[in-house]
Amino acid sequence: MNTRVSLARSVDKLDHLRRFVPERRLPSMVARRIDRLWEHDDYRLQQEGQMRYLLEHTERADEVPTLARGFAAHALLRTYRRWHPEGLRSQDVRGVEWLTTRRDASRGLVLSFMHHNWYEGLFASLQRHGADITILTSPKILAADASTGFKQHARVVTSGGVVLPATGGTDAIQARLRPGVVMAIASDVPGHTEVKFLGRRVLASFGAALMAMRTDSPVVLATNRRDGESAHIQVHEPIDPRDFTDPLTLLTEILDRHAEAILAWPEVLEMPRARWGIVED
Repeated sequence: MNTRVSLARSVDKLDHLRRFVPERRLPSMVARRIDRLWEHDDYRLQQEGQMRYLLEHTERADEVPTLARGFAAHALLRTYRRWHPEGLRSQDVRGVEWLTTRRDASRGLVLSFMHHNWYEGLFASLQRHGADITILTSPKILAADASTGFKQHARVVTSGGVVLPATGGTDAIQARLRPGVVMAIASDVPGHTEVKFLGRRVLASFGAALMAMRTDSPVVLATNRRDGESAHIQVHEPIDPRDFTDPLTLLTEILDRHAEAILAWPEVLEMPRARWGIVED
């Protein structure tokens, strides 16, 4: 048996066991695990590298060593919480009326989100408040040969709406963004359009802004916020593409608004290094 197959089987076995850990035990168990892992320099430096990549051009750069531990704990907790999805699917939501009663049903709507906090349960939480979502996803999320953990991740993510695999190109996806449709599109995925995010030059996807302008669809952001020990999903007032001269300026506005929420709570962004394309100097 080759090493890759052996490793995949070990990961699947671990994910199978994770479903049996009682939810109430998760925070203390994760804390103990991180305490042990933090003794290993390679692991600690990897976590600091993720936070440094995200924050080194911001006013929070000096906090990287502290935030890295919280980042590692949240990432590990995420792998367990997806096996207890009810809490993920019933998050506190504020401003959902921008997706329901206060929206213009004669136009499509782009729901822009990032892989931040418990994003896996975003769509199910919105659905509980009356929002019907079409979820644009990578075809990989539906792969039959995916690992056990990834399949569970996919089940949670896609449980809150109609799934639309991102195949067929922008024109095919754009055709689905009809009046009355709310289409969720992640804004922190690699692309080919150079922008700045938290002071770093990155390559972002142009698709959401381009489709919003082509279809005259407002863009509504969903961000994650903290209130002391509690957290909530905040749905924001729509950004009207008619107020922008071209898709790039609209994309810049979308990312600038997301950046504010990420900077306020950076340690719960999933894998910052994987979020963007790399700009070659």
